[in-house]
Amino acid sequence: MASGVSRPLARSLKARMFSAAAAQAESTSSVDREPRAYIKKLNNGLLVGTIETPSPVARLAVVANAGSRFETGENLGISHVLRHTTQLRTENMSSLGITRAAQQLGSDITAEGTREYIYYKSNVTRNCAGKVVEILREISTKHSFKPWEVDDLQADPDGLKLDLALLKTQPQVRVVELLHSAAFRDTLGRSLYAPDFSIGKFNSEQLLHYAKSNFGVGRLALVGVGIDSSELEALGEQFEPYASTGAPAQPAVYYGGEVRENTGGELSYVAFALGGPKMFFKQPRKKSSPETGDEPIDLNVGSKDLLPSEVLKYVLGVGPHVKYSSGSATSELSKAVSKAVDVPHFVSAFTANYSDAGLFGFTAVAQSSQIDKVARAGADQLRSVLTSGISDKDVERAKTQLKASICMQFENPDVLLSWLGEQTLNSDQVLTPQEVYKMVDAVTTADVNNAAKKIASSKPTMAAAGNTVGVPYLDQLSK
Repeated sequence: MASGVSRPLARSLKARMFSAAAAQAESTSSVDREPRAYIKKLNNGLLVGTIETPSPVARLAVVANAGSRFETGENLGISHVLRHTTQLRTENMSSLGITRAAQQLGSDITAEGTREYIYYKSNVTRNCAGKVVEILREISTKHSFKPWEVDDLQADPDGLKLDLALLKTQPQVRVVELLHSAAFRDTLGRSLYAPDFSIGKFNSEQLLHYAKSNFGVGRLALVGVGIDSSELEALGEQFEPYASTGAPAQPAVYYGGEVRENTGGELSYVAFALGGPKMFFKQPRKKSSPETGDEPIDLNVGSKDLLPSEVLKYVLGVGPHVKYSSGSATSELSKAVSKAVDVPHFVSAFTANYSDAGLFGFTAVAQSSQIDKVARAGADQLRSVLTSGISDKDVERAKTQLKASICMQFENPDVLLSWLGEQTLNSDQVLTPQEVYKMVDAVTTADVNNAAKKIASSKPTMAAAGNTVGVPYLDQLSK
């Protein structure tokens, strides 16, 4: 909450920002005002990505292709441990030194992980960006992993053990983890969380080997939002990424299947999915002859079905858009389930897209006595929408909702930073928001229906958590 002293300052700062924006609006178009984005590979092999904005706060991250999909059967959960090692000493900084330095800069150091990436992030005022990047460089490329510190980290009840304890209280998260396990088995099926039996068994040699294999040249990027590109490049030149690039990523294969985990309780959680499209990234223009010039950028490299499937998700419905409403006005899933049961429930379409595979389906939660009807109604409606075709009217409405969702996501600096990191590691140029909006506008009803047919042709996958006694089995939902 702002104090009485901070409110006048906030008002004056806000006035200056808006007056500057107004002055800029008189001389530039909306496209010209779009933040400039850069991606560059430095001489040391580090990838650098920048989105220049006038923000007084710089948002910085080191991103590594080191998520859980790169684990093996011998080190399951090691990426989870690495997300907690930011508190350990490095070659040049002690644990206390890292904490004190961050506090004195008024910044924060956080670690996040997905199945493909690990992010070390920080927010700081622009004039202190260099000092924060120094900390990020230490925790990402100057690992020490003292044996006694690694042991203490795993024994800490407020660290890894707390994460696993919280996971047990969140069946809505657990069911998505189980769904990935059933769908992909290994690679993308590996959990974001270390299994209980692994905690306490990791050693410093394992951690260092994994870091050197996955935080190396071509797999590591320094990205920033709200910082000058030349400044970030100069800071990136000081990095010394590990020489190893690790083993080639094992391609993810979608299998389909079923996993159930009965933890009791009054509620049942179900996730039902089919194989979905993979991600796409912007590729560079191909050089051609002087007569023909450069070829245009292909914005659909990776998967041309990604945006059509996202439109399809909004046709099915992603929950209510009005607080306390049922969401059945525009959601095909909610309409169907509301007809089947008249008790409280929640159902929403969802997608999960990765560099080489994806999922498309829905999640649902209801009382254990009603979950059978909810799951059956949801699966039947999903199958009906995928096979019967979608109208032009539904596609146009869903495209508008998708663009609104993308706009709101891009307003979140943390989401924008993660987006920049992924683009930097996988592309030579950054897809701008304007380009994404144009791509959504270009999606046709035929595109959506073609994507729906491809999704419908894949094998189903189901996961259940909570009280699974009343949950129907996959073969019962696939009829």
